[in-house]
Amino acid sequence: MSKPAEMALPEMEHSSGVLGAIERVGNKLPHPFFLFFYLSLITLVLSAVLNYFGVHSINPKTGEAVLVKSLASGEGIVHIFTSLVSNFVNFPVLGTIIIVMFGIGVADHVGLISIVMKQTVTKAPRHLLTFLVFITGVSSSIASDASVLIFTPLVAMIFLSVGRHPIAGAAAAYAAVSAGYDASLFVTAGDAIFSGLATEAARIIDPNAYVSPVDNYYFAACSVVILAIVGTVIVDKIVEPRLNRILPMSVLTINTKAQTSLEAAITPEEKRGLKHAGLFTLVFVGLILLILLPADSAFRNAEGGLIPSPFMKSFVPFLFIYFLGVGYVYGKATGVIKKAEDIPEIMTGCIKNLASILVLFFMISQFIALFKWSGIGSLIAFEGATFLTSLGLTGYSLIVGFILLTALMNIFMTSGSAQFALFAPIFIPMLMQLNIEPAFTMAMFRVGDSTTNIISPLSPYFAVVLAFMQQYYPKLRLGTLMATMLPLSLGFLVCWTAFMLLWTMLGLPVGPNIYMHM
Repeated sequence: MSKPAEMALPEMEHSSGVLGAIERVGNKLPHPFFLFFYLSLITLVLSAVLNYFGVHSINPKTGEAVLVKSLASGEGIVHIFTSLVSNFVNFPVLGTIIIVMFGIGVADHVGLISIVMKQTVTKAPRHLLTFLVFITGVSSSIASDASVLIFTPLVAMIFLSVGRHPIAGAAAAYAAVSAGYDASLFVTAGDAIFSGLATEAARIIDPNAYVSPVDNYYFAACSVVILAIVGTVIVDKIVEPRLNRILPMSVLTINTKAQTSLEAAITPEEKRGLKHAGLFTLVFVGLILLILLPADSAFRNAEGGLIPSPFMKSFVPFLFIYFLGVGYVYGKATGVIKKAEDIPEIMTGCIKNLASILVLFFMISQFIALFKWSGIGSLIAFEGATFLTSLGLTGYSLIVGFILLTALMNIFMTSGSAQFALFAPIFIPMLMQLNIEPAFTMAMFRVGDSTTNIISPLSPYFAVVLAFMQQYYPKLRLGTLMATMLPLSLGFLVCWTAFMLLWTMLGLPVGPNIYMHM
């Protein structure tokens, strides 16, 4: 999923040194739409050149020669025009993200997700506050923009209300939401996007390949706890003590109006809404169990199991129904939804919010389709796998190398979906030749894609968080923000990578029946 969309940002000072260089290089990158347009043109030219020289590779599984086909030939030009619409319409991500956001968007619009986030953190015991901030924040990517815009200032106020440093609270919230973006206790729209891109990339090698939105769930859900522990230790032992030394509470500006807003009790309507949402959740879970418990259930596979099964392939529709239903009952109870006709209006608004993502997906779908048809994807996969094998990068060194590459690129390209759309058609087929599951490659990508968000000056929310912190200390500058977030970024990167290595060493599945090797 694309990380929170770009918006009007406050002016930010230009930094020098390494950060300044990162900012200058990143600003020269084109918009992701044009990036994939240029890559499509490069694919066209490259396919013609490789075809002219008869470049080919050998499929190690079949022994057949795979010749690169020219997109500049008569056959190639016809293919480009005749497949342009179908490339987009049949793009696996397209329908999935729309359906998921129909449901999640309704729940978000009526305020259910934000009130759950607020209630989770405000009710936390003081000694568990930081830990619960990370648990809630890491899982809050399901709320998209609300996760940064609501959670960061909210946690800052909560820290202040219990006598702790508010800037440390803002740092904890920002790290949880952004550096832990791809971990969650819930299946999110990002899971739907990544799995769709992974499916399309895997089909370069295996036309029947399928990656489910839940294929990383075990690893992603357990990562929440690991990141919460790591984040808690770093904030409580490093970040907050340092802030107390350089910016003692006595020099901070306190917004009493904001504090009063925080202390306002939950309204009777919100309490009623949460009660109704809880009852709906219990009923929904009960119905799912009734569907799955019979041994001859149509949602089980031929052997009576659930992995794989029609139920696993129906996960997105079930997710849509749940969030649409729970959003409706909460909205009805709180008065946000007056009549049933409000639902399609809210869903229409959700699609408006997706407009920029859908435009990007149009160009991504063309690039991946052309890359696949030309045979360049297969060429890179076969030859790249041979090269990696010759370097000995086939085990844990491969995991570390891939995560570090992803983390470095993430500093320059902060859109998760755009970066994975670039990585997937190259690395997934290549690593499949080394017998590595496409979903495992997706799991590796998650680690690098998240951890460096909070130190990238190109992130659309980097300056927003700086502005939040400046509400407590107007003279706070970019350098202080970077120094505050760097220990969290490095801590997440090192510990999350180590956790993935340990997970793999123990032979645990990253998702239902999904291991490192196929």
